[in-house]
Amino acid sequence: MKLRIKFIVVLYIFSTLIIISSKSPLKNSQTIDNTATIEYKIEYGDTLWSIASKFNHKNHEKFIYIVKNLNNLEDATLFVDQILVLPTNI
Repeated sequence: MKLRIKFIVVLYIFSTLIIISSKSPLKNSQTIDNTATIEYKIEYGDTLWSIASKFNHKNHEKFIYIVKNLNNLEDATLFVDQILVLPTNI
């Protein structure tokens, strides 16, 4: 019984470390340095996810993270006619 509990605790700690390491945010130096950009005017119905799809970015989460950093956005709220700076080389 004690061995089973130890095994579960070790497994829990190991899985937690894997999750934390795989979901760590990108560093700002990785996202802004040497990032080629374009400007994009928000249209009705646009979301960060749909914009990532429009520009064929394979990693939508990374694209959204970079766009939010480049444009100093606290959340994903967008407004019609808002101009966003988008990365082109990720």
